[in-house]
Amino acid sequence: MLDQHQDAAHGTREGQSGDTLYRRPMPGGGYVEVELDAVSASADEPGKRSHRGRVVMERRVDPGRRYGHRAPVIAELAGDDRDEVMSELFRLAQDNAALARSLLRLQATRQRAD
Repeated sequence: MLDQHQDAAHGTREGQSGDTLYRRPMPGGGYVEVELDAVSASADEPGKRSHRGRVVMERRVDPGRRYGHRAPVIAELAGDDRDEVMSELFRLAQDNAALARSLLRLQATRQRAD
C-alpha cells in the first residue's frame, strides 16, 4: 500500500537522511533528488519492511548560499513495495511542471503558517 504525503508540510529535511538514488540539475540552477529509506519492520510483522522516500528540490545555485539550510521536501511517499514508491517519486522528480506546482503549494502553506 502506498501512503502519500505530498507537499510535505514538514518543511525541511532536518534530521532526515536517506540514500540518494536519483539527482539531476534543475534548468535554472540547483537540483532535484530522490531519497529512499528502508524503515524497520514492525513488531506485528517482523519480516516485512516498509519504505519511505522523498523528493527534495534545492533552487539555490550558489553552494555557499546552501550552507546551514536544508532543501525543501517537495513530496514524501511510504509503502511496502519499494518499486512502487520509487516509481512515483521518479515520476515527480522528472516532471518540471509538477515540481513547480508542488513548490508553489509548499510556499503557500508556509505563508499561511506565518
